[in-house]
Amino acid sequence: MQFAEVAVDFPDEHSRTFTYSIPDLMSVVAGDLVWVPFGPRMLQGVVYEVSGVASTEPEKIRPITARTIDGPFIEKHLLNTARWVAEHYRTTLFTACSLLLPPGASSRLRTWLSPGKRELSENGPANQVEGLSRREQQALDYVVKSGRSPKSRVARRLGLGGAAIVDRLIRKGVFDAESAWGKPRVAAVFSSRIELVDSGAEIDKLIQESAQGSSPRRGELLAWFRSGQSASTKKFLNDRFGAAAVKWAFNENLISIRKIRRDRDPLAKYFFQQEFAHTPTTTQKLAVDAIVDQLLAARPSGRPGERKFLLHGVTGSGKTEVYLQSIEACIAAGKRAIFLVPEIALTPQTLQRIAARFPGKVAVLHSGLTAGQRYDQWWRIKNGDFPIVLGSRGAVFAPVQNVGLIVIDEEHEWTYKQGDQAPRYHARAVAERISELTGAVLVLGSATPEITTYRAAESGRYRLLELPDRVGRGQPELVKGHAVASAKTAGPVVHIVDMRDERAAGNFEMLSRRLIGSIRQALNEGGKVILFLNRRGSASFVQCVECGSVRHCPRCDTSLTFHREFTGQPGRLVCHYCNYSVGAGRACPSCAGKQMRRSAPGTQMAVQTVKQYFPGIGVVRWDSDSARTALDHQAIMDEFVSGEASVLVGTQMVAKGLDIPSVTLVGVISADTGLAVPDFYAAERVFQVLTQVVGRTGRGAWDGQAVVQTFNPDHYAIQAAIDQDFHLFYDTELQLRASQANPPFADMIKLTHSAVSAEVARTEAVRFATVLAEARETHGETAVEVIGPTPTYPLKVRSLYRWQILLKGTHPERLLDIVPAGPLWTVDVDPVSLG
Repeated sequence: MQFAEVAVDFPDEHSRTFTYSIPDLMSVVAGDLVWVPFGPRMLQGVVYEVSGVASTEPEKIRPITARTIDGPFIEKHLLNTARWVAEHYRTTLFTACSLLLPPGASSRLRTWLSPGKRELSENGPANQVEGLSRREQQALDYVVKSGRSPKSRVARRLGLGGAAIVDRLIRKGVFDAESAWGKPRVAAVFSSRIELVDSGAEIDKLIQESAQGSSPRRGELLAWFRSGQSASTKKFLNDRFGAAAVKWAFNENLISIRKIRRDRDPLAKYFFQQEFAHTPTTTQKLAVDAIVDQLLAARPSGRPGERKFLLHGVTGSGKTEVYLQSIEACIAAGKRAIFLVPEIALTPQTLQRIAARFPGKVAVLHSGLTAGQRYDQWWRIKNGDFPIVLGSRGAVFAPVQNVGLIVIDEEHEWTYKQGDQAPRYHARAVAERISELTGAVLVLGSATPEITTYRAAESGRYRLLELPDRVGRGQPELVKGHAVASAKTAGPVVHIVDMRDERAAGNFEMLSRRLIGSIRQALNEGGKVILFLNRRGSASFVQCVECGSVRHCPRCDTSLTFHREFTGQPGRLVCHYCNYSVGAGRACPSCAGKQMRRSAPGTQMAVQTVKQYFPGIGVVRWDSDSARTALDHQAIMDEFVSGEASVLVGTQMVAKGLDIPSVTLVGVISADTGLAVPDFYAAERVFQVLTQVVGRTGRGAWDGQAVVQTFNPDHYAIQAAIDQDFHLFYDTELQLRASQANPPFADMIKLTHSAVSAEVARTEAVRFATVLAEARETHGETAVEVIGPTPTYPLKVRSLYRWQILLKGTHPERLLDIVPAGPLWTVDVDPVSLG
């Protein structure tokens, strides 16, 4: 007898598997998705291992109920990766494995209830059973009336405790329960095609006989098919050749219906003009050669960081060309590549670059696809149809066989961390694990790498590759195989505007006089302009003029943002955390005053202001309100790059990886946004986004310039971003991190508790923090610091009050091994934000 170790879909505190026997007529291998009995329930599970030895007494082992067809779904290296994800990010094995399954793989096992035959035969009518409670009788009456009903629906109608009541009635025999597989939420789609069964000489003979006989329509039908035509429906053939001729052809088995799988291709509407590799610069070639050498190496030598690279290049230095030439070498070696971008907003432009270089070889995986498109792309990747996978963070789990290269562009972006649901993984850490398991080469690229990443490169965990110059500007010469810089990078000219001086001069508008003049000059010279403001809406908060109160969301501890609707309506106040909204024309809830003052303008107000100063100029807005899908992002890009729009106003989306040669001016409306956030990552985020957005200009034949408006011109993050000096910022920030023992000098785990009651949330947070502190002292884990509890920022979100505890130090996970957090707490290992 064979036994399987199965990771069951069960909320367990341990990353463990359960042993099940494999029925004789069932074939099960590692990576299969199965249904297993678990207590009184039937649950899904992923098979991790199959062997002839049971880990417990064989007579106590229950058999696997069913196996999902089309498996196995998960490759061995990805099963090992999922085990690491479960252990490191403290979640269940099945939850980690769910990241690796195709859409629609989990068909539901539905239980149907019908009146028990025993009750019907012994006691007369099925709805007359003695000894039932009122709620049990209510359930029985409903099932008798419907004849057959889903168990879940009956339980829901009973309300709280309904599932237990239904289970009790099943055990009593009042209900008969029958399980049946439900249809998957998404599956392959097929189209019908009617075609000739055989196109040989016999068909020609029948055509000739029909034409000379009394059935010319039969001959016309066969001749039409013989010419290479096909039909999708019988109705089409009946209308054209007559129902009698069509019926005759089917009865004689001359034509048949064939089902053809239809691919829901997300790239079907795209056109890519093929491009070829550019001649690399000296530093680009050195970087490509180092990566390709590892791609072609037979096996790793075991040296730390040998196959992991950090490509640090200034904005416009040609990092993408290094990626593409490395991918080309990877494919030539018979291996496959994964290319990650931080979010779907970057996918269209990256797709244009990579698909033009490798036409027909690129698959796309991201949340902007429909479920059907994700399903088809996933299966085509697994079947080996594409050597390249392009996508956001989840694409790191794509079922790629023989992976040779993983590229993570803009590796500093926090969107590579999943924070809204378990497992709260970081795509970079997962890619590192896959690289270690498979020997794949990992390349991280950024102009502003994370402090922790660059520190790891200095310590030897990554091999550091530098691109210090913009392409075409002061390229170094190759002297005896080494790059020697011949000139300093010619980046954009950056002007800083101290907004305190603007206010002192009487200018209280959102655009400074220098920025307005620079926009006018850029437009007159035929250039395009990007304006960056990391706030959506028209105003970040609305304040009553009469009493001074700020309009707040009733469900969240945050102010409402004013959004202008441009439809003659007064606009709406919207919460950016829970999407609560209310009309902006409403009276103040505190004093009933109707005079409101809008403060801290956002992107909508910026668009309106630009149109006032420059009437007739096309202005387009790019934020999460104007672009919700990948097609929206593409449409905005097309309008700005190729259309009539000359000014692009946007949030951080405009700072990420855009390469538009016609942009000659970047304006930062407020460089201070984010500096006041209570998070030690705040300065790093501000530096990264400012450096990136300033780097969007001057990429073409024209010199670029940037205008940065700020109330804090002396802040080290703003100064370093203006100078495009990563090393200045890195040295300053590293000293501050060291003084506070923050990452990369310590590991960190964030624990969050939420409750409807503010007092309940605070009490539980205080209790668990006390337990952790006592365990720290009792078990000698003094290298771990317990910080808190503290209220989160913001305290209240979606009607839930939130408190958090931070564990910081060497191996903080050991404290959670001693004192498990339990289901009331959310565990975030290596958080990228403390808010």
